[in-house]
Amino acid sequence: MSERNILEQQIDYYRARAGEYDEWWFRTGRYDRGPDWNARWREDVAEVELALERWLDARRPQTALELASGTGLFTRRLAPKVNRLTAVDASPEVIAINRGRVEARNVEYVQADLFAWRPRERYDIVFFSFWLSHVPDERFAAFWKLVRDALAPRGAAYLIDSAFDPTSTAKDHAVPERDAGIVTRKLNDGREFRIVKFFYQPAVLSGKLEGVGFASDVRQTQQYFIYGEARPVD
Repeated sequence: MSERNILEQQIDYYRARAGEYDEWWFRTGRYDRGPDWNARWREDVAEVELALERWLDARRPQTALELASGTGLFTRRLAPKVNRLTAVDASPEVIAINRGRVEARNVEYVQADLFAWRPRERYDIVFFSFWLSHVPDERFAAFWKLVRDALAPRGAAYLIDSAFDPTSTAKDHAVPERDAGIVTRKLNDGREFRIVKFFYQPAVLSGKLEGVGFASDVRQTQQYFIYGEARPVD
């Protein structure tokens, strides 16, 4: 299957998954791993949410760009911290959920394929959660050029993404190899899609970022997430 077909399936998957996406974050339905595992998940969620809040408070951005803004799980945390936020996603279904969740007048929503979209202005920060792992390796450098082009002078990017852990995904998903790059994902109704998925380790990601001109401070929670800042090196 070609890269183009995989990326089209990826958009189709997240459009179809819009109404059930939050089950993953809140550990319900097929993602409910029981009290002990769910508690570990919530501890890691609390860590990344607090780290983002502290980073925003330290930088005090006025404008922000959120790429792959999804159902608003982090849009709701960004919007109160900035004067203006642009939220971009390919799925009108998740944008509708995001609007309903956030209900903020300072958020402009843009429906666009991020592999074709280009920013029309520059922002103090660029944020994306659970998106970098869906960028094909061949497009890694081009994506970070987009980020650089979107950043104002002295701006910085912040990312949150998945670490490799078999208990992160749904109970009926086949566990992929860490470096598979392409995984099969299933919806509640049984439909299956092939999507891009990379599980970065902080040191490996920092090395790749250095190769495209970014200095970074990327960390990992105890189990489920990686997170941190990336800054263009002038």
